[in-house]
Amino acid sequence: MSLAEGELRDQFQVALAQPERDRISKIATTWEQSAGLFGYRLRPELGTAFEAMATLLSATMRGLVLMALSTPDMATHRAEASPFGAAGKGEWSLAALGIASIATAFLEPDPAIEWNEERLDSVRQALSSWVPPNA
Repeated sequence: MSLAEGELRDQFQVALAQPERDRISKIATTWEQSAGLFGYRLRPELGTAFEAMATLLSATMRGLVLMALSTPDMATHRAEASPFGAAGKGEWSLAALGIASIATAFLEPDPAIEWNEERLDSVRQALSSWVPPNA
């Protein structure tokens, strides 16, 4: 924004756009794989893709990080809550509430998934064999 309109500003915008698209794509892929593993899908009535969800998730986290620079207690604030139909109260950060809110807005249980022993075994196997990146 501090660059005057023109070719240089356009070049910067192009240079910054691709890494941002790549990052959003990675976030979207991770959420798509996780949702599938746990038996969720995008709500079809939204007519959107995981990239839209990833964009909102990223914007929420960035916003909270930026706000925490001037209001540091925001990062450590916790609320005793039972959101989203939880059976009991638990400690929730603002980031957790924001991310969970977006996830519940975009995701729903996939009616095509049958939760049987075979499915549970495949989820257990996937979770036990997962290796974090850069591990």
